[in-house]
Amino acid sequence: MGQSWLLPPDISELIPIDHICYLVIAIVNSIDVSEIEKKYRFKPGNPAYPRRMLLRLLVQAAIDGVWSSRKIDKLAHENVVYMYLAGNEKPDFRTICKFKSENKELIETTFKKTVIFAKALGILNLGHLSTDGTKMKANASNNYTLSKAEIEAIREIIERGIAIDEEEDKLYGDRRGDELPPELNTQQKIREKLKEIEQASDRKLKSAAKKIIAQHVLGDELQKE
Repeated sequence: MGQSWLLPPDISELIPIDHICYLVIAIVNSIDVSEIEKKYRFKPGNPAYPRRMLLRLLVQAAIDGVWSSRKIDKLAHENVVYMYLAGNEKPDFRTICKFKSENKELIETTFKKTVIFAKALGILNLGHLSTDGTKMKANASNNYTLSKAEIEAIREIIERGIAIDEEEDKLYGDRRGDELPPELNTQQKIREKLKEIEQASDRKLKSAAKKIIAQHVLGDELQKE
């Protein structure tokens, strides 16, 4: 890799000041999650992740057209914007998936508010959360309401995410799907494995070449006879 590089203490320094994520934070902060927080606060087991943090990730993911909980998990670990929205928390895909399936009404309310606020602020392109699939129209008369079609589109977005999670569960089980195998947990082991594959590939190529040569030689001898 060469030079080492450190993230600044405040990773928001790496995010443009006009990035949509700041609106996402403000909108999610305006959502009342007290009842939801109570529900999780008294559940046995590990402490629950903050509900608002998970909502922030889901809203930003919807804007970016990311429906899979596994992909949101990956972004929260690797993408500066999602790391900032997660507040240094690292929710795994199971946590995100469970939150989506258990809190559809809360997520729908949050998505609706996001679209309404964006329209009222004159933000005409809310990415994949633009509920008609195109740029939203600047129309002051309906900036604070959503049409039946827009509400239906938001519900479809939520259901699509849950359906994708179910499909990926069948494919990947308890894994995210893009991890290296456990036996390749160091750079040294990766290099050794690549060398092993390369050598095996060379042996196969040499073996194949010998067969081709042998076939040609045998063919020439048969023709002479």
